[in-house]
Amino acid sequence: MQQGVFSSMFRNKSDIFFDHFNQSAENATEMAKLLLEAISTNDEQKPQYAAINRLRTKSQEITRELFAESGRALVSPFERSDMTDLVKAIDTVAGYINISARRINLYQPKEITPPIKELAGLIVDICAEQERCILALAQIKKVDVITESVNAIKKLEHYADNVYNKAVAALLVTETNAIELIKYNEILLALETATDKAKLVGDVAESIVVKNT
Repeated sequence: MQQGVFSSMFRNKSDIFFDHFNQSAENATEMAKLLLEAISTNDEQKPQYAAINRLRTKSQEITRELFAESGRALVSPFERSDMTDLVKAIDTVAGYINISARRINLYQPKEITPPIKELAGLIVDICAEQERCILALAQIKKVDVITESVNAIKKLEHYADNVYNKAVAALLVTETNAIELIKYNEILLALETATDKAKLVGDVAESIVVKNT
């Protein structure tokens, strides 16, 4: 009976960690959806940007909570360094989504170009794969599901690189206003960097699988 009680306590503590991971991933997805929504509407008022900023704060809070929990826990679902690396990686994606939103809102580009919309859509897709991957980590033996998500993240990130490179090359040819050129490049770079950072989430998840299966 006593052993069962201890097992239950440890299991519940592990559940807390996975709750943090899942909340962090879900939060990033919500931020990505709000960003795509903001640039897809013609409304002058863009409440999505303020919402994204609030969710950025929430992501940081989740990260701090996990760090605190990992310091107090007697046991953890996998190495503490891997747990902190994972939540930091997700938080970094959230950070660059917020940076992208702030740049678009601040710079007020002449138009939201197709590459900007495409990159924002890719961020939504890549965050959805993050969620799927993180959810599967709770059942670490589901290697196939995790591997599929990691590979999908890599493909999306590679495609985003191509979109960014083509967009910048086109800007250098067509945009004659230097200030507008800088604005567009800064926006595109922030969006593309968000996808780059999502690849790191996949890399950490992949490392966790290797160590724990």
